[in-house]
Amino acid sequence: MVSTEKRPNVIIRATNEVKTVNITNPTSIEYRSLKALKLHLAAFLLAGKIGRKANDVWKDLPWKQFRGQVFRLQRGIFKAQKDKHKAKVKRLQRLLLRSRAAQALAVKQVTQLNTGRKSPGVDGKTALSTRERLVLCQRLNKHWHHWKHQQLRRINIPKPNGKTRGLGIPTIADRAWQALLKLAAEPAYEATAGERSYGFRPGRCTADAQQLIFNNLRSKSNGREKLILETDISKCFDEIDHKVMLDGVVLPKEALKGLKLAVKAGVRGEYPSSIKGTPQGGVISPLLANIALDGFENLGLNQWKGSRKDGTLIRGIRYADDAVFICKPEADTKRLRKDIDEFLKSRGLRINETKTKVSKAADGFDFLGWRFRVNSRGVFKSTPSSENYADIKAKVKATWKNGTTTDARLKRIESQVRGWRQYYSNCDMSKHSLWSLNQWVWRKLRAEKHRMAIKEAEKARRLAIKGKPLGARLARSHQSR
Repeated sequence: MVSTEKRPNVIIRATNEVKTVNITNPTSIEYRSLKALKLHLAAFLLAGKIGRKANDVWKDLPWKQFRGQVFRLQRGIFKAQKDKHKAKVKRLQRLLLRSRAAQALAVKQVTQLNTGRKSPGVDGKTALSTRERLVLCQRLNKHWHHWKHQQLRRINIPKPNGKTRGLGIPTIADRAWQALLKLAAEPAYEATAGERSYGFRPGRCTADAQQLIFNNLRSKSNGREKLILETDISKCFDEIDHKVMLDGVVLPKEALKGLKLAVKAGVRGEYPSSIKGTPQGGVISPLLANIALDGFENLGLNQWKGSRKDGTLIRGIRYADDAVFICKPEADTKRLRKDIDEFLKSRGLRINETKTKVSKAADGFDFLGWRFRVNSRGVFKSTPSSENYADIKAKVKATWKNGTTTDARLKRIESQVRGWRQYYSNCDMSKHSLWSLNQWVWRKLRAEKHRMAIKEAEKARRLAIKGKPLGARLARSHQSR
């Protein structure tokens, strides 16, 4: 089968023969298959060697094929890491890091898909034009193995307890480079990661953690008799030891060296440069935190009776730096707490005493925005936490009070409420129906409509006094109402 695509000064054919020619001159190029033709054409378009507009080049790239190509490499990395073929893992990772498909997907991720894509770094850039994206892809292709990471920009965001959390924001180019490294490092980590860790991992979410808690606390599992150890790590992202964190990262030598320089880049204006922790604004930071805390959820497995499969006394569930341990009545919680302190100390971390406590499942506990409790009859119940219920109310009221138009505010509120309801769709919402919030918005909307009507009537009255026909008609229409 022969396929011909025309481009300025270029004629491309797919045949059974392969010939190499100089694409910069008017000539023809022949490929074995249509698939090879499309992928190679995409590479030349990405390199900017065909005279087309940048918008057309970026839009016409075969993104679906790019994702398939990257996924195949990631699957190979995952299998090689499972089989402990270290040399093969590094070889496949280098192929992925050099791949123009992975570089284009990394740039698209940080410039078009990520929620915080408009956050500026120290260079002040909030977005890239299409041509700048292509240039960044070229830069990643040439310099990924000796990347020079810039310093971070510090911003502070409020926490629920009234304090602030400092975020270190890299530049867009640095975020794209981190996203490229993450594409290579993540499948190697997933091959050995714990099965009860759910935070910032592909194919996992908070609903999976909720299901596991239900399986361990339902009446069939005698959940009413169990104890809950709630834990929280103090300043996890700011205090992680660099050596422990980087020792667990599987990457080629040149990429690992660049990553080490990146985590030590520090925040501009804060000296000395970073000697511990990972910035909370980086693309790869959640993966690095997961690598450093890998195995935390498995603490307590040394306490068991009978077979290890059926007699485990403690079950840990972790989401990023938050974790809960579900303990049977005969479990030794003091011994578990000692194991937790030793584990965290080896990584330069410590427990947050104010948020760490042991409670009964019948008394209830908060985790990931839910309130879990087993009632006196042994029935498991999950409801939105009081803190998150108050938070959605405050968020909707703050949205209504900003200075945008009424339609824009209502659209924003609708999005917030829909997202909140979707997150809590798998729990008991009988006492959290947001009916009062609905009434509050309705009263505010009615009052604003009334004020607008009065304002319009006053305007009509002034025009009528001046003898303008439009004012008279408006005044009569308001009198008829």
